[in-house]
Amino acid sequence: MTNAEGTVREVLTIVLVGIALGVGFNGLGLGSEASWGLPWIGEDRVASMPVLENLDPPAGYNDLTDPMAVGGGGDLPQIPDLDRPIQIQLAAVKQLFDAGGVVLIDAREPEEYDEGHIPGALSMPYDEVSSEPERLEQLDAGGKAIAVYCGGGACELSLTLAWDLISAGQTKVVVFMGGYPEWAAAGYPVEPGS
Repeated sequence: MTNAEGTVREVLTIVLVGIALGVGFNGLGLGSEASWGLPWIGEDRVASMPVLENLDPPAGYNDLTDPMAVGGGGDLPQIPDLDRPIQIQLAAVKQLFDAGGVVLIDAREPEEYDEGHIPGALSMPYDEVSSEPERLEQLDAGGKAIAVYCGGGACELSLTLAWDLISAGQTKVVVFMGGYPEWAAAGYPVEPGS
């Protein structure tokens, strides 16, 4: 066997194993489309946020029929006391931000936070906070909701930190899955520095 034949055989083996794993993964139901790029972390623990139009929201929520997801509407969104984090949409974060009704926590690395963050957000990089859980226990939100965000998309730092906040005794914890990129793209205020 020549070197080229061996390389072709190795590539073919890798492709076939990949196809077999993909078929097995999807056949077991593990490949369903997860909301907001969370294919495996917290999918069973954080509500998805469907796009809904012209639906009557349940009491206390705006623009959503899922009581475990918070959208933006005419009134200030109400965040329930729960034993798990819930997702929140950009419009609701902005409403809470404008009303001073939320404590924002940025779970990204300090360098990213310094480059730009939502004004007033506390820098609590997940790697640092996970080794200092007392920081989460000492956090006083003053009855306000706590909104955790990171780099958006598939960034799971905010979700993991939200669960740590729940474990530390916080009960009004939301995860802004769009994170800093969605906030900045909407043209909302940002500030650099620590």
